[in-house]
Amino acid sequence: MNKTKQRATLYSLVLIALLITIFIVTIIQDKKHVLEEKTSAHRALLRNSFDLAMLDTQKGLSELACKIAGNREIVDAFAAGDREKLYQLTLPLFTEAKVRGDVDMSGFIGANGVHFLRLQEPKKFGDNILKKRPVLAYAINNQKSVTTLDVTIYDVSVVTILPIFKNGTFIGIIQTVAKIDRVQKRLDAHSGIKSAIAFDTKKLKSLLPNSKNVSYENYSIVSSNDPLFEKLPSTFTFSDSNPYTVGSADYVIASRSLTNYANDTIAMMTCAFDITQDVNEYHSEIRNLLIISLFLLSIVAVVLHYGFRVLLRRIDRDTQITRELNKKLEHQLYTDHLTTLPNRNALIRDIDSNKRFYALILLNIDNFKEINDFYGHAIGDETILALAQSIKEAISGLPMKLHKMPSDEYAITLYEAMNSTQLEAARLSILHHLQSQYYNLHGASIYITLTMGMDISLRGKNKSIDLLANADMALKTAKKRHLSYQLYDETMQIKQEYQHNILWNKKLKEAIEDKNFCLYYQPIYDTKTGEVEEYEALIRMIDTNGTIVSPGYFLPAARQSRLYPLLSQFVIEEVFKMLETTPHVYSINLSVDDIIDKPTKEFLIQKLSSSKYAHRLIFELLESEGIENYQEVSAFISEVKQFGSRIAIDDFGTGYSNFAHILRLDVDILKIDGSLIRNIDTDTNAQTIMIAVVEFSKHLGLKTIAEFVHSEAVYNKCKELGVNYLQGYYLSEPKPF
Repeated sequence: MNKTKQRATLYSLVLIALLITIFIVTIIQDKKHVLEEKTSAHRALLRNSFDLAMLDTQKGLSELACKIAGNREIVDAFAAGDREKLYQLTLPLFTEAKVRGDVDMSGFIGANGVHFLRLQEPKKFGDNILKKRPVLAYAINNQKSVTTLDVTIYDVSVVTILPIFKNGTFIGIIQTVAKIDRVQKRLDAHSGIKSAIAFDTKKLKSLLPNSKNVSYENYSIVSSNDPLFEKLPSTFTFSDSNPYTVGSADYVIASRSLTNYANDTIAMMTCAFDITQDVNEYHSEIRNLLIISLFLLSIVAVVLHYGFRVLLRRIDRDTQITRELNKKLEHQLYTDHLTTLPNRNALIRDIDSNKRFYALILLNIDNFKEINDFYGHAIGDETILALAQSIKEAISGLPMKLHKMPSDEYAITLYEAMNSTQLEAARLSILHHLQSQYYNLHGASIYITLTMGMDISLRGKNKSIDLLANADMALKTAKKRHLSYQLYDETMQIKQEYQHNILWNKKLKEAIEDKNFCLYYQPIYDTKTGEVEEYEALIRMIDTNGTIVSPGYFLPAARQSRLYPLLSQFVIEEVFKMLETTPHVYSINLSVDDIIDKPTKEFLIQKLSSSKYAHRLIFELLESEGIENYQEVSAFISEVKQFGSRIAIDDFGTGYSNFAHILRLDVDILKIDGSLIRNIDTDTNAQTIMIAVVEFSKHLGLKTIAEFVHSEAVYNKCKELGVNYLQGYYLSEPKPF
């Protein structure tokens, strides 16, 4: 017991330690990802802050240049060469911009490239510096505005140049200049960003041989707003944007090229943002996470130590109870509760365990429903028990085992080989013994008839699971053919029927989802005038290959899968559309199921209520299905007739149809079934029935329709017998409008 507890505790601790490790690694990765996202955001901040600072600097320069170039007096003074007046007019504007921190230098340069006035040095003029300042030559030669970075010796400046025109004549330019450190000051003031400017070291040495600037790679820093740039790490490089640790602080440091108007790199701007707080928070969270995890692991170890001690004590006590419960559950799972025989689950279990069966017989009580309905379920249960005992007696001494299947069905398995003669003799003996039995139960003498289906394993070819399925097919075939016994053979088509039904069920569902249905219309003609009296709406399915499918293929599947109401509602919807767009009378086939189905009925009544053309609608009730619920059918007829619709009884002459039924229903039309019409020209008995139906209809004021008029002889005979309307392929086949 002690070793078991120690082993369980150890395994649990290892598992929990593994889970905690996975948890810690996951959290660390997540925190690292968060830190990386923050660092990425800081990189974006550096980039955006620099752009904003540069734009702010350029804005100040552009505002000053525009004020000067847009002042008529200033332009006149410049054009007139009046240096003193030009100085007086522009100095206040320059001074104001300089106080604001927008500008360091500004001046006028004539169209000939000669400095006319420097506002910061008014006494210095007359020199031509176009060769030293290519940007000025570019602006004058192209007479266009330029905003760019420019460099003289080692000063980098932001420059805005505007051309000045007098009456359309170019007279020179106005230049406004701010040193790059103004951009650095804006970065530091608004975003707390440290920055530095670096020149190419070779170029700087050529300009200033004695300079002692701090160098990194091939660049030398010539301007910075923080001592940070005097001691950058040895891993620092201008080409990357990375986090660095400098002393006790952490920074994101990023560089970008400073280019002039010709897109030439003239310097590197390096910016740094302090991320020490983010890094410290990351390390603090990881440290706290590790401490908490170790604390939890310690607590779990203690809990497990004492918990397993208690648990193992309870396990010993509960193990016996569990075994007993498992036995009870297994008994319930594999035993029929009424007969205590092994049930279908037990048979499947035996099959799955590769137990060898040589034959399998299924027995079903033919009249069990009548026994239950007539005598009650208590007698029904006793009948099941009595039959089970009789089957045990019948197979006593044979290598057979009895299983109780669901409902009123039994299975007998043969677990030792028999030749065909022996097996047939055993089967006849069993059947004779069972069908010779009468059961006297509580004074009721009950005689049972049975149907038997069997399959035999031929030289080991059949698997046990096949025996069960095949015996079931044989039993169903025997029921269908009204036989007491059927041996399975491969010619049976039940499996194909199942596959056929599954196929049409699948096709029907796909057609409903894709709305692949349409209506065909078959005209019904007036016998006297030869004109179309009405059109019968007939549903068709459009198969995936475009083939039009008749309802005989898919309606049985629709009824079995309870999709039939959807088809009925489709027909109703389409016919009401035709009523709105055409002047014709239409008839719709309705089954008793449609009338009883509440959603279908409500849908139909709603359509009738909202339509002005309900009087052009005829409902054909399918009489062959049996109009047994007169109350509901009669109520439906009364309700639709309030809207002016008429009622026809379809397939009159079959099923439950008789004259008494018609007298109880308020109908308008009788459609005589095709079985009477098909041979009406030669069948005298059919003619006699037809004469009776026509006379009966005339006395009641009903109209008659003969359907399935397929030949001229049938057509003429129906007219002769006085039928009011005719319908059939001889006149017209169903077609789409």
